[in-house]
Amino acid sequence: MDSFVYNRLLRSFVILSLLGSFHLSCKKESDEKEDLVLLLGLGLYARSCAGQNSFPSNGSVGALTRLQIQPSQTSSSITSYNNPHHVYPPQSTVSRKNILSVFYPGTGSSPCDVGAILQQGASRGYHVIGLSYPNNDAVNSICNQGDARSDVSCFENFRNEVVTGADVSSYVSVDLSNSIEGRLFALLQYLILTRPAEGWDQYIAGNNINWSLVYVGGHSQGSGHAAYHGKRRAVARVSIYSGVSDYSLQYSSLPSWLGAAQTAPAGSYYGLIHENDTIANFSGNANQVTDAWLNQLGMTGTLTNTSVGAPYANSKRLVTSACNGMGTAALHSCPMVNGFQTVWNYISFP
Repeated sequence: MDSFVYNRLLRSFVILSLLGSFHLSCKKESDEKEDLVLLLGLGLYARSCAGQNSFPSNGSVGALTRLQIQPSQTSSSITSYNNPHHVYPPQSTVSRKNILSVFYPGTGSSPCDVGAILQQGASRGYHVIGLSYPNNDAVNSICNQGDARSDVSCFENFRNEVVTGADVSSYVSVDLSNSIEGRLFALLQYLILTRPAEGWDQYIAGNNINWSLVYVGGHSQGSGHAAYHGKRRAVARVSIYSGVSDYSLQYSSLPSWLGAAQTAPAGSYYGLIHENDTIANFSGNANQVTDAWLNQLGMTGTLTNTSVGAPYANSKRLVTSACNGMGTAALHSCPMVNGFQTVWNYISFP
Protein backbone atom coordinates (compact mmCIF):
# COMPACT_ATOMS: atom_id res chain seq x y z
CA MET A 1 0.00 0.00 0.00
CA ASP A 2 2.78 2.47 0.88
CA SER A 3 4.45 2.21 -2.56
CA PHE A 4 1.05 2.70 -4.15
CA VAL A 5 0.58 5.86 -2.14
CA TYR A 6 3.98 7.17 -3.21
CA ASN A 7 3.31 6.54 -6.88
CA ARG A 8 0.03 8.46 -6.75
CA LEU A 9 1.39 11.37 -4.75
CA LEU A 10 2.08 13.46 -7.85
CA ARG A 11 -1.64 13.72 -8.51
CA SER A 12 -2.94 13.76 -4.98
CA PHE A 13 -1.42 15.91 -2.26
CA VAL A 14 -1.08 19.09 -4.36
CA ILE A 15 -2.47 22.29 -2.95
CA LEU A 16 -2.42 20.92 0.59
CA SER A 17 1.34 21.20 0.33
CA LEU A 18 1.54 24.37 -1.71
CA LEU A 19 -0.85 26.33 0.50
CA GLY A 20 -0.29 24.67 3.83
CA SER A 21 3.47 25.01 3.81
CA PHE A 22 3.23 28.81 3.75
CA HIS A 23 0.94 29.02 6.78
CA LEU A 24 1.52 26.12 9.14
CA SER A 25 4.78 26.96 10.86
CA CYS A 26 6.26 30.29 11.90
CA LYS A 27 9.64 28.70 12.53
CA LYS A 28 10.19 27.37 8.99
CA GLU A 29 11.66 29.66 6.32
CA SER A 30 11.32 27.40 3.28
CA ASP A 31 10.79 23.83 2.17
CA GLU A 32 13.23 21.72 0.28
CA LYS A 33 13.08 22.11 -3.49
CA GLU A 34 10.65 19.67 -5.00
CA ASP A 35 11.22 17.72 -8.16
CA LEU A 36 10.16 19.72 -11.24
CA VAL A 37 7.77 17.05 -12.47
CA LEU A 38 6.13 16.98 -9.05
CA LEU A 39 5.63 20.74 -9.08
CA LEU A 40 4.08 20.59 -12.53
CA GLY A 41 1.62 18.00 -11.25
CA LEU A 42 0.82 20.13 -8.25
CA GLY A 43 0.18 23.14 -10.43
CA LEU A 44 -2.41 21.27 -12.48
CA TYR A 45 -4.28 20.16 -9.37
CA ALA A 46 -4.05 23.60 -7.77
CA ARG A 47 -5.65 25.15 -10.83
CA SER A 48 -8.42 22.56 -10.67
CA CYS A 49 -9.29 23.48 -7.07
CA ALA A 50 -8.94 27.18 -7.80
CA GLY A 51 -11.47 26.79 -10.61
CA GLN A 52 -13.89 24.80 -8.45
CA ASN A 53 -13.65 27.35 -5.64
CA SER A 54 -14.31 30.24 -8.03
CA PHE A 55 -17.06 28.53 -10.03
CA PRO A 56 -18.69 25.87 -7.82
CA SER A 57 -21.09 23.42 -9.42
CA ASN A 58 -22.86 20.21 -8.51
CA GLY A 59 -22.27 16.95 -10.31
CA SER A 60 -21.28 13.31 -10.17
CA VAL A 61 -17.98 11.83 -9.07
CA GLY A 62 -18.19 8.19 -10.09
CA ALA A 63 -21.15 6.73 -8.22
CA LEU A 64 -21.29 9.71 -5.85
CA THR A 65 -23.15 13.02 -5.95
CA ARG A 66 -21.00 16.03 -5.06
CA LEU A 67 -22.57 19.33 -4.05
CA GLN A 68 -20.49 22.50 -3.96
CA ILE A 69 -22.34 25.02 -1.81
CA GLN A 70 -20.96 28.46 -1.04
CA PRO A 71 -21.41 29.35 2.66
CA SER A 72 -23.07 32.64 1.69
CA GLN A 73 -25.91 30.61 0.13
CA THR A 74 -26.76 29.17 3.54
CA SER A 75 -26.78 32.38 5.59
CA SER A 76 -26.95 36.09 4.83
CA SER A 77 -24.58 36.64 7.77
CA ILE A 78 -21.73 34.94 5.91
CA THR A 79 -19.86 37.26 3.53
CA SER A 80 -16.25 36.01 3.66
CA TYR A 81 -14.31 32.75 3.49
CA ASN A 82 -16.71 31.72 0.77
CA ASN A 83 -14.93 28.77 -0.82
CA PRO A 84 -17.66 26.16 -1.27
CA HIS A 85 -18.47 23.46 1.23
CA HIS A 86 -18.19 20.03 -0.41
CA VAL A 87 -21.18 17.87 0.44
CA TYR A 88 -21.68 14.20 -0.40
CA PRO A 89 -24.89 12.29 0.33
CA PRO A 90 -24.27 8.59 1.00
CA GLN A 91 -23.63 6.50 -2.08
CA SER A 92 -27.01 5.22 -3.19
CA THR A 93 -25.87 1.62 -3.72
CA VAL A 94 -24.66 1.05 -0.13
CA SER A 95 -26.48 0.97 3.20
CA ARG A 96 -26.69 4.32 4.94
CA LYS A 97 -24.75 4.61 8.18
CA ASN A 98 -26.97 7.48 9.36
CA ILE A 99 -23.86 9.18 10.66
CA LEU A 100 -22.64 12.63 9.56
CA SER A 101 -18.89 12.90 8.97
CA VAL A 102 -17.60 16.49 9.00
CA PHE A 103 -14.03 17.26 7.94
CA TYR A 104 -12.04 20.44 8.62
CA PRO A 105 -9.25 21.27 6.12
CA GLY A 106 -5.97 22.74 7.35
CA THR A 107 -4.65 26.27 7.26
CA GLY A 108 -5.33 28.02 3.96
CA SER A 109 -6.86 24.90 2.41
CA SER A 110 -10.38 24.28 1.15
CA PRO A 111 -12.66 21.23 1.07
CA CYS A 112 -11.66 20.67 -2.55
CA ASP A 113 -8.15 19.85 -1.39
CA VAL A 114 -9.31 16.91 0.73
CA GLY A 115 -11.81 15.49 -1.75
CA ALA A 116 -10.42 11.95 -1.69
CA ILE A 117 -11.16 11.31 1.97
CA LEU A 118 -14.59 12.95 1.68
CA GLN A 119 -15.49 10.67 -1.22
CA GLN A 120 -14.31 7.61 0.68
CA GLY A 121 -16.69 8.40 3.51
CA ALA A 122 -19.65 8.77 1.18
CA SER A 123 -18.78 5.51 -0.57
CA ARG A 124 -19.02 3.82 2.85
CA GLY A 125 -22.56 5.11 3.45
CA TYR A 126 -21.89 8.25 5.49
CA HIS A 127 -23.35 11.69 4.96
CA VAL A 128 -20.18 13.73 4.41
CA ILE A 129 -19.37 17.43 4.64
CA GLY A 130 -16.05 19.09 3.90
CA LEU A 131 -16.56 22.35 5.75
CA SER A 132 -15.35 25.74 4.55
CA TYR A 133 -14.56 28.00 7.51
CA PRO A 134 -12.20 30.88 8.48
CA ASN A 135 -8.80 29.20 8.41
CA ASN A 136 -6.21 31.65 7.12
CA ASP A 137 -4.55 32.13 10.52
CA ALA A 138 -2.29 29.40 11.91
CA VAL A 139 -2.56 28.96 15.65
CA ASN A 140 1.15 28.21 16.13
CA SER A 141 2.03 31.39 14.26
CA ILE A 142 -0.48 33.56 16.14
CA CYS A 143 0.25 32.23 19.63
CA ASN A 144 4.04 32.30 19.31
CA GLN A 145 4.37 35.95 18.33
CA GLY A 146 4.05 39.30 20.09
CA ASP A 147 1.93 39.60 23.22
CA ALA A 148 0.29 36.25 22.48
CA ARG A 149 3.52 34.46 23.39
CA SER A 150 2.87 35.15 27.08
CA ASP A 151 -0.87 34.45 26.96
CA VAL A 152 -1.27 30.94 28.37
CA SER A 153 -4.88 30.83 27.13
CA CYS A 154 -4.05 31.84 23.55
CA PHE A 155 -4.28 28.37 21.98
CA GLU A 156 -7.51 27.39 23.69
CA ASN A 157 -9.23 30.74 23.14
CA PHE A 158 -8.19 30.77 19.47
CA ARG A 159 -9.71 27.35 18.86
CA ASN A 160 -12.77 28.10 20.97
CA GLU A 161 -13.59 31.18 18.91
CA VAL A 162 -13.04 29.45 15.55
CA VAL A 163 -15.09 26.41 16.57
CA THR A 164 -17.96 28.01 18.54
CA GLY A 165 -17.86 31.73 17.71
CA ALA A 166 -17.51 32.72 21.38
CA ASP A 167 -15.86 36.15 21.68
CA VAL A 168 -12.90 35.00 23.79
CA SER A 169 -9.76 35.57 21.71
CA SER A 170 -7.85 38.81 21.20
CA TYR A 171 -6.01 37.35 18.23
CA VAL A 172 -8.78 36.10 15.91
CA SER A 173 -12.22 37.46 15.12
CA VAL A 174 -14.91 34.88 14.30
CA ASP A 175 -18.57 35.39 15.21
CA LEU A 176 -21.16 32.66 15.72
CA SER A 177 -22.42 32.74 12.13
CA ASN A 178 -18.92 32.27 10.75
CA SER A 179 -17.71 29.73 13.29
CA ILE A 180 -17.41 26.04 12.48
CA GLU A 181 -20.56 25.28 14.45
CA GLY A 182 -22.51 28.20 13.00
CA ARG A 183 -21.59 27.36 9.43
CA LEU A 184 -22.34 23.67 9.92
CA PHE A 185 -25.77 24.42 11.42
CA ALA A 186 -26.65 26.81 8.58
CA LEU A 187 -25.52 24.28 5.98
CA LEU A 188 -27.60 21.50 7.52
CA GLN A 189 -30.67 23.76 7.56
CA TYR A 190 -30.04 24.58 3.89
CA LEU A 191 -29.71 20.88 2.98
CA ILE A 192 -32.87 19.96 4.88
CA LEU A 193 -34.77 22.64 2.97
CA THR A 194 -33.34 21.99 -0.49
CA ARG A 195 -32.75 18.21 -0.40
CA PRO A 196 -35.39 16.85 1.98
CA ALA A 197 -35.22 13.23 0.80
CA GLU A 198 -31.56 12.68 1.68
CA GLY A 199 -31.86 12.37 5.46
CA TRP A 200 -30.00 15.47 6.63
CA ASP A 201 -32.78 16.31 9.11
CA GLN A 202 -31.64 13.62 11.58
CA TYR A 203 -28.55 15.70 12.37
CA ILE A 204 -30.49 18.61 13.86
CA ALA A 205 -32.56 18.41 17.04
CA GLY A 206 -34.49 21.62 17.63
CA ASN A 207 -32.03 24.48 17.41
CA ASN A 208 -28.99 22.29 17.99
CA ILE A 209 -26.82 19.87 16.07
CA ASN A 210 -27.34 16.26 17.13
CA TRP A 211 -23.68 15.73 18.03
CA SER A 212 -24.16 12.08 19.01
CA LEU A 213 -24.64 11.29 15.30
CA VAL A 214 -21.61 13.31 14.16
CA TYR A 215 -18.01 12.28 13.49
CA VAL A 216 -15.50 15.13 13.21
CA GLY A 217 -12.05 15.01 11.65
CA GLY A 218 -9.44 17.26 10.21
CA HIS A 219 -6.02 17.66 8.68
CA SER A 220 -3.21 19.73 10.20
CA GLN A 221 -4.75 22.74 11.97
CA GLY A 222 -8.15 21.29 11.12
CA SER A 223 -7.23 18.24 13.19
CA GLY A 224 -6.72 20.53 16.17
CA HIS A 225 -10.20 21.97 15.70
CA ALA A 226 -11.58 18.42 15.57
CA ALA A 227 -9.69 17.47 18.74
CA TYR A 228 -10.94 20.60 20.49
CA HIS A 229 -14.46 19.87 19.31
CA GLY A 230 -14.30 16.52 21.06
CA LYS A 231 -13.47 18.35 24.26
CA ARG A 232 -16.56 20.57 23.95
CA ARG A 233 -19.22 18.37 22.33
CA ALA A 234 -20.30 14.75 22.62
CA VAL A 235 -19.32 13.92 19.04
CA ALA A 236 -19.21 10.21 18.34
CA ARG A 237 -15.70 10.05 16.85
CA VAL A 238 -12.64 12.29 16.33
CA SER A 239 -10.17 11.67 13.50
CA ILE A 240 -6.81 13.43 13.60
CA TYR A 241 -4.47 13.67 10.60
CA SER A 242 -1.04 15.34 10.84
CA GLY A 243 -1.78 17.04 14.17
CA VAL A 244 -2.41 18.31 16.82
CA SER A 245 0.65 20.60 16.66
CA ASP A 246 -0.14 23.27 19.32
CA TYR A 247 3.05 24.17 21.20
CA SER A 248 4.20 27.22 23.17
CA LEU A 249 7.78 28.22 22.39
CA GLN A 250 7.65 30.72 25.26
CA TYR A 251 6.89 28.06 27.87
CA SER A 252 8.31 25.02 26.05
CA SER A 253 5.09 23.16 26.66
CA LEU A 254 1.79 21.99 25.22
CA PRO A 255 -1.25 24.18 25.97
CA SER A 256 -3.42 22.98 28.82
CA TRP A 257 -6.55 22.46 26.70
CA LEU A 258 -5.05 19.31 25.21
CA GLY A 259 -5.20 17.57 28.58
CA ALA A 260 -8.64 18.85 29.56
CA ALA A 261 -11.52 16.42 30.04
CA GLN A 262 -13.27 15.46 26.83
CA THR A 263 -17.00 15.34 26.21
CA ALA A 264 -16.69 12.83 23.35
CA PRO A 265 -16.84 9.19 24.48
CA ALA A 266 -13.70 7.57 25.83
CA GLY A 267 -11.75 5.81 23.09
CA SER A 268 -13.26 7.90 20.30
CA TYR A 269 -10.03 9.63 19.15
CA TYR A 270 -7.93 8.08 16.33
CA GLY A 271 -4.92 9.51 14.47
CA LEU A 272 -2.47 9.16 11.58
CA ILE A 273 0.74 11.11 10.98
CA HIS A 274 3.82 10.67 8.84
CA GLU A 275 6.74 9.38 10.89
CA ASN A 276 8.94 12.28 9.72
CA ASP A 277 6.41 15.13 9.87
CA THR A 278 8.41 18.13 11.11
CA ILE A 279 5.57 20.61 10.50
CA ALA A 280 3.16 18.96 12.93
CA ASN A 281 5.99 18.27 15.39
CA PHE A 282 6.41 22.01 15.82
CA SER A 283 8.59 21.83 18.92
CA GLY A 284 11.36 19.92 17.15
CA ASN A 285 10.60 16.78 19.19
CA ALA A 286 9.84 14.03 16.67
CA ASN A 287 7.41 12.46 19.15
CA GLN A 288 5.56 15.64 20.14
CA VAL A 289 2.31 14.76 18.39
CA THR A 290 2.18 11.03 19.07
CA ASP A 291 3.09 11.52 22.75
CA ALA A 292 0.30 14.11 23.07
CA TRP A 293 -2.08 11.63 21.50
CA LEU A 294 -1.31 9.17 24.29
CA ASN A 295 -0.77 11.42 27.29
CA GLN A 296 -3.17 14.30 26.65
CA LEU A 297 -5.84 12.84 24.36
CA GLY A 298 -5.95 9.31 25.78
CA MET A 299 -5.34 7.62 22.43
CA THR A 300 -4.25 4.15 23.47
CA GLY A 301 -2.26 1.45 21.72
CA THR A 302 1.27 0.94 20.55
CA LEU A 303 2.48 3.41 17.93
CA THR A 304 1.84 1.32 14.81
CA ASN A 305 3.00 1.70 11.22
CA THR A 306 0.26 1.35 8.60
CA SER A 307 2.51 -1.10 6.72
CA VAL A 308 1.40 -3.89 9.10
CA GLY A 309 -2.09 -3.73 7.60
CA ALA A 310 -5.55 -3.70 9.16
CA PRO A 311 -6.51 -3.89 11.98
CA TYR A 312 -3.24 -2.09 12.81
CA ALA A 313 -2.77 -3.87 16.16
CA ASN A 314 -6.05 -2.21 17.21
CA SER A 315 -4.07 0.93 17.98
CA LYS A 316 -5.49 4.44 17.92
CA ARG A 317 -2.05 5.90 17.07
CA LEU A 318 -0.87 5.20 13.52
CA VAL A 319 2.17 6.42 11.58
CA THR A 320 3.13 5.95 7.95
CA SER A 321 6.41 5.68 6.07
CA ALA A 322 4.78 6.43 2.72
CA CYS A 323 6.07 9.49 0.87
CA ASN A 324 9.56 9.23 2.41
CA GLY A 325 12.04 11.04 0.19
CA MET A 326 9.57 13.81 -0.57
CA GLY A 327 9.74 17.36 0.79
CA THR A 328 8.66 18.58 4.20
CA ALA A 329 5.24 19.79 3.07
CA ALA A 330 4.60 16.56 1.16
CA LEU A 331 5.24 14.47 4.28
CA HIS A 332 2.82 16.64 6.24
CA SER A 333 0.14 16.23 3.55
CA CYS A 334 0.83 12.55 2.92
CA PRO A 335 -2.03 11.13 5.06
CA MET A 336 -4.52 12.92 2.79
CA VAL A 337 -3.46 11.34 -0.51
CA ASN A 338 -5.19 8.62 -2.48
CA GLY A 339 -4.08 5.15 -1.46
CA PHE A 340 -4.93 5.45 2.24
CA GLN A 341 -8.55 4.35 1.82
CA THR A 342 -8.17 1.28 4.05
CA VAL A 343 -6.52 3.38 6.75
CA TRP A 344 -9.23 6.06 6.46
CA ASN A 345 -11.86 3.35 6.92
CA TYR A 346 -10.17 2.32 10.16
CA ILE A 347 -9.69 5.86 11.52
CA SER A 348 -12.68 7.76 10.17
CA PHE A 349 -15.25 5.44 8.56
CA PRO A 350 -15.66 2.13 10.43
